[in-house]
Amino acid sequence: MLQTIKIKNFALIENAEIPFESGLNILSGETGAGKSIVLEAISLLLGGRASLEVIRTGSDEAVVEGYFATRELPWLTARLEALGIECGHELLIKRSIHRNGKNRIYINGELATLSMLQGICEGLVDLCGQSEHQSLFKQNVQIDLLDRFVSLTSLASKVRDQFTHTLALREEWETLKRKEEERVQRLEYIRFQIAELKEASLQPNEDEALHNEKKLLQSHEQRLQLVNQVDAAIEGEEGALNSLKLALTKAKSLVQVDSGMETLSQTLERALAEVEDASIQTRAYLGQMDQSPERLSEVHERLSVITNLKRKYGQSVEQMIEHESKLSGEIHLLENLSERLEGLEAEFQIARTALLKLAKELYQKRKKGSELFSKAVEKELKELRMQDATVQFVLSFDDAGELAGWGPDTLGTQMELQVQTNLGEGKKSIQKIVSGGELSRLLLAIRRVIADKGGIGVYLFDEIDAGLGGQTAFTVGKKLKSVAAHNQVICITHVPQVAVFADHHLSISKKSNKGRTVTTVEELDLTGRREEIARMLGSEKLTPAAIKNAKDLLSSASL
Repeated sequence: MLQTIKIKNFALIENAEIPFESGLNILSGETGAGKSIVLEAISLLLGGRASLEVIRTGSDEAVVEGYFATRELPWLTARLEALGIECGHELLIKRSIHRNGKNRIYINGELATLSMLQGICEGLVDLCGQSEHQSLFKQNVQIDLLDRFVSLTSLASKVRDQFTHTLALREEWETLKRKEEERVQRLEYIRFQIAELKEASLQPNEDEALHNEKKLLQSHEQRLQLVNQVDAAIEGEEGALNSLKLALTKAKSLVQVDSGMETLSQTLERALAEVEDASIQTRAYLGQMDQSPERLSEVHERLSVITNLKRKYGQSVEQMIEHESKLSGEIHLLENLSERLEGLEAEFQIARTALLKLAKELYQKRKKGSELFSKAVEKELKELRMQDATVQFVLSFDDAGELAGWGPDTLGTQMELQVQTNLGEGKKSIQKIVSGGELSRLLLAIRRVIADKGGIGVYLFDEIDAGLGGQTAFTVGKKLKSVAAHNQVICITHVPQVAVFADHHLSISKKSNKGRTVTTVEELDLTGRREEIARMLGSEKLTPAAIKNAKDLLSSASL
């Protein structure tokens, strides 16, 4: 249920907080007062596209906020939880539209994308208005309405999943079939690639190790000169070893004279041992430094091979090893392609058989339910002063082997909504109904018979009573009231016979304030309602007679 909507600097509305309640909420006002602005604001909350034109002149930002109570809508709670958004049985949506293009969407305080908002709000508000006439012409919309009436949405979802699975199998089969036609050439190419990579016998991190070895081989002369200099500094006549040995001898003599110098003697002994170790390491390094031009050539050649392979198969040795593994997997698939194709064909036929069985079951239930739906709509139309109207859903089942005519909504069911509005005319496709008033009443009748099915947060009727008046409009008001018995209904209307049924009446008016036009929204008490109904009845002045007419109309609605 929509509890509150706040609008700031949006079109002609400077600042408004509009409360809604359960039952029937009526929005009325003069033509051009701004009722469409409220409707557009609600549309934004549901994921409608934002335009800079909605920002009030002189302002940089327009803001719309809406608060929905969702305790009775478990599917909405599940959607929020799936996106990691805390809900607590409430949904708070905020949209800001800024002139600099930095628009923002917040859902329960968390920044969100437009697609997230649209996904969450799908089905939250059922909009029924003049602009929806065209959507009723669409087969998928008619089928959805029928499924909701007969409570077939769960079965339709099951068939849809099977349909998706069956198409996926067929698509995989077609992909492999194309591969089979290219199989011989592809196998030759893959085998060539695998042979080239196998011949290289690549090892992980091999190129890095070769680069290090190449660097060492290329620095042979420099390293030899430096290590000889180190050796001379250690082992030469005046080198470190001889100097330390002489120093140690003198230190030991000193200890004989002064025992306090024992520490010095020990330090020199340790130093001598360390230098002797360094001498051993230096000689060992010299022993390993045989010049090997052949090895350097081998390293160059190996690195050249790896570089050439990188141009074909990857930017590193690891990537090339992984590519070889993938090629081996693909060659296994290609070599066993015929067997896999046969398996897929069998899987597809099993899935298709299961799909047809489920889809036919859905079709039969749709066909049976369509008769009940038609009768229910006809009953509502008779009460809406269309006594001779008849409605028929013409259904057929498409069991084409290739599922070419199927879609995720129709699922094999072909359907056309046919209507007869006047006696003797015969049934015609709904597209051929010319009268807007007849279409409006048909829309209301359909909504009335599915209203008790639940699952919708808000029913929003936008001037669905346009072109109607008198007793017919009064009956429309009754129907809206009955829909509101189990659902929240928001209705924008110009018709007093409808407005008198309101549980909560809001008046939208346009005024001048400091040289600016401002749209305001006002909650009406009983006195305010009488005055508004009198205005809607066409009274130029609120005379006692006009107020009495309004009171009488309000009283008749409460009977």
